[in-house]
Amino acid sequence: MSYQPAGTGTPTAVPVSLNDSENRLFSLDVLRGLAILGILVISIWEFGGFSLNEQTRLRLLHKGLDYSLFGHIIIFFEGKMKALFALVFGTGMMLYLTRPNQFTLPQTHEYYIRRQLWLMAFGIIAAFAILWPGDILFHLGVMGILLFPFARMSRKGLLIAALICTVIYCGKMFWNYADDKKALRKYSVSKKLEEKFKKDSTERHRKDSMAGMPVDSIKVRDSIGKKNDTLTRQQKEDKEKWEGITKRVKYDSTKASEKAEKEAMRSGYGKVWNHLLRRSQEKESVWFYKTGFWEFGSLIFLGMALFGFGYFNSSFSKNKYLLFGITGIVIGFLLGWWRLELVHDKIPDYEKYIKGHAIPPNQFFPIENIVMTFGYVSLVLWLIRINILKWLWKGLNAVGRMAFTNYFIQIIFCTCFFYGYGFGYFGRLSQREMYFLVIEIWLVQTVFSVLWLRFYHYGPVEWLWRWLIYAKRFPNKKKTV
Repeated sequence: MSYQPAGTGTPTAVPVSLNDSENRLFSLDVLRGLAILGILVISIWEFGGFSLNEQTRLRLLHKGLDYSLFGHIIIFFEGKMKALFALVFGTGMMLYLTRPNQFTLPQTHEYYIRRQLWLMAFGIIAAFAILWPGDILFHLGVMGILLFPFARMSRKGLLIAALICTVIYCGKMFWNYADDKKALRKYSVSKKLEEKFKKDSTERHRKDSMAGMPVDSIKVRDSIGKKNDTLTRQQKEDKEKWEGITKRVKYDSTKASEKAEKEAMRSGYGKVWNHLLRRSQEKESVWFYKTGFWEFGSLIFLGMALFGFGYFNSSFSKNKYLLFGITGIVIGFLLGWWRLELVHDKIPDYEKYIKGHAIPPNQFFPIENIVMTFGYVSLVLWLIRINILKWLWKGLNAVGRMAFTNYFIQIIFCTCFFYGYGFGYFGRLSQREMYFLVIEIWLVQTVFSVLWLRFYHYGPVEWLWRWLIYAKRFPNKKKTV
């Protein structure tokens, strides 16, 4: 397929064909399918109740099959599949806006904005109706609107924008660490004052006892002295803030937080909704504002830039794809392994870690994320170019073409399987049992996608999405000869 730059071509009535298979990139759908399946490897933890406390226990264990499995999942999957989906999303933005005749249509931009608004609406449904606080559709919809003006930027400019977002993302990591350092300094001051007050109080009582002062006089004197011998409200807050930080980091052997979580998640729909509401609100607002914008922005810009370089159209030699793939994955693996080791040092004594380390464990996670994701993209493109594993790419291509549908299949199935208003398996499966379930879901989704696309042009949610965007009902069923 050939692509025309903005401002060329002849206007048509509707900027989408009945069957848009000619407007799709096979490799892009393969990567989208890989991302939508890979995301489940990490999200199954939150669905199934593989708690942060249990993950902390494995990190402290630092050995054994369970830890090895956990560590490899952290390095190769954590953040990478979501990043891959964001990268493909950025490429999809450019593909949509640079189809032949698209930019010559006055309504094309309106359709694009509608596309993003409906994506946001679907994300809100996923987060607040289906009860999935890990939703990413809302974030991508917002990013699609915010980054729309950059679509005409040069490919080098887009690449620079991706690097700037990555640097800022790294800066946010250090900023958060600096806040923890500040909290520790304030805690240390409050702690020293508290110890001084206790020491002074003990010393006064010892002297009073030796001097034979009456008990009533001691009580009166102490009631007056307490005003100057106790922490101020601000100092108490400083002390409690640091204690809260360390509590979140350390392993809770009583597992009190896990028990409360399980009880809430094994309840009916209403109680689960109330329990997850604040988490979903924070993810869609605070997290996105502080972190998500830079995390998604770096990958979306990279996807837009790679499209401009023709990276998905096999514009580079096979050797370059292989070189980029191996280099990216190796660098990403080394950074991931280092991050895993630093977290192991942090958990037992965060105060000691801060005093001995200038940077947080996740300081270079943004670089690890973008580099390894680029490595995955390059390696997959190389494997497609050398024409092996055709059956795998066809299956992933079908999953990718129905990514929207498969996303909702995953979250609906998992919430019904794990939450209390369904089968109530939340917190009942081990880490390995969860991965067996993931593989089963992968197989079902792949087979379903392949079979569905034999008879229909779009997945059911994709078809609904197009209907809402264009206010036009497109025939979906393929004509049989």
